[in-house]
Amino acid sequence: MKRLLHQLNKNVLLKLAGFNSIHVFIKIGTGAIMSWILANFVGAAGMGILGNLRNFMQGLLSFSVLGLENGLVKNTAQFQEDSTALKRTYNTSWVLSFSASIIAAVAIFIFAPWLDEQLIATDVDFSLAFKLIAVSLPFYVVFVFVTSMMQGLEWYKKFITLNIVVSLLVFCFSAYLAFQYNLEGALYALAIVPFLQCFVAVFYWSLQKNVTIRLKELLQFNFDKKTSKQLLKYSVMALVSALLIPLVNILVRDQVRVEVSDEAAGLWEAVVRISGHYMLFVTSLISLYVLPSLSKDASTSNYKKTIMAFYKNILPLVFLGLLGVYLFRDFIIAVLFSEEFEPASALFKWQLLGDFIKVITTVMAFRFIALNDLKRYLIAEVLSILSFYLLALVFIKQYQEEGVVIAYLGNYIFYFLLLLIILRKELFKREVVD
Repeated sequence: MKRLLHQLNKNVLLKLAGFNSIHVFIKIGTGAIMSWILANFVGAAGMGILGNLRNFMQGLLSFSVLGLENGLVKNTAQFQEDSTALKRTYNTSWVLSFSASIIAAVAIFIFAPWLDEQLIATDVDFSLAFKLIAVSLPFYVVFVFVTSMMQGLEWYKKFITLNIVVSLLVFCFSAYLAFQYNLEGALYALAIVPFLQCFVAVFYWSLQKNVTIRLKELLQFNFDKKTSKQLLKYSVMALVSALLIPLVNILVRDQVRVEVSDEAAGLWEAVVRISGHYMLFVTSLISLYVLPSLSKDASTSNYKKTIMAFYKNILPLVFLGLLGVYLFRDFIIAVLFSEEFEPASALFKWQLLGDFIKVITTVMAFRFIALNDLKRYLIAEVLSILSFYLLALVFIKQYQEEGVVIAYLGNYIFYFLLLLIILRKELFKREVVD
């Protein structure tokens, strides 16, 4: 027993997973309560509308920071002993991101009424919500800078602690507005979240005594052309996903609304919300552990070692967790939602299988980010997104709302096979030792 405890204590990944699970459980708990509030005060049709706004914000927020999160984490891990290079990276990123956020903010302000008609389309005017989103964009950039620095420096506990505090505050704020003002409150809560994230992150960063670089040094308008070229590759990688995935999700959701019903779109959104809660455990671990490890050592041997360590230690836990979700899916729906959402039970098996393969492929694909390999990343990502869209169009007609999650599984099977082909040299070729 002592030997087992000693092994667990030495295993950084398992220690990180254990601490990260606290954040995940809090997210699941608050997400469960929030889902119940939305189900009872917004309804299935309202959740479909919220899904559209959430997808829109995902793409918009990623554009405002130009998708530089992974690039910032990688460069922080690589240059953590070189404060000059680190400042140059963040200063250049700040110029790029601040400029992008201002451009996006102006565009959102101008087109707010049109966006309201296209994405929400209710009798109530929600153009003010889009204007709030526009103002929030530079604040979100600051939040990303703080969290990227923490990840790159491998401040695991501090990073997770910050996210726990942010999650609790966002939940309290969002739950209150949704409870008091129903759909209107839920929509405005989404718009104001970036302000909360920024204020908490800045305050938390200011409390750190061992920070060698102050936040004001990172947010200076000093632009380096060479650094920008390297960073913009990460931008293209991230923005392709951040813009195309929400766009395709919106198109698919609208297709469900047309082919089936608004309520059916809400059922899919409910399953996606549940998936997002438990997948947070895995995706956050990948960002915290896999990317810094591959950034510091980009060799093929370390790539194999890192992903195999992740599969060996984490995949069994993921499998057991997904199995538990499937077995208790009806109970989860009953607790989180209302009777209106009972048909969502049929969607779980496809979603869970897709999520399991998604975990495997996400770890594999981080090779592209660690190497800043734009070409292979774009080939894999664009083909995957296109695959999901085409499969969804086919299966929705045949299987109604269940066709969306069947397409989701089919897409990740395709993506896995595609990655095996693209990464065949790294995965299967033996390294020659001199």
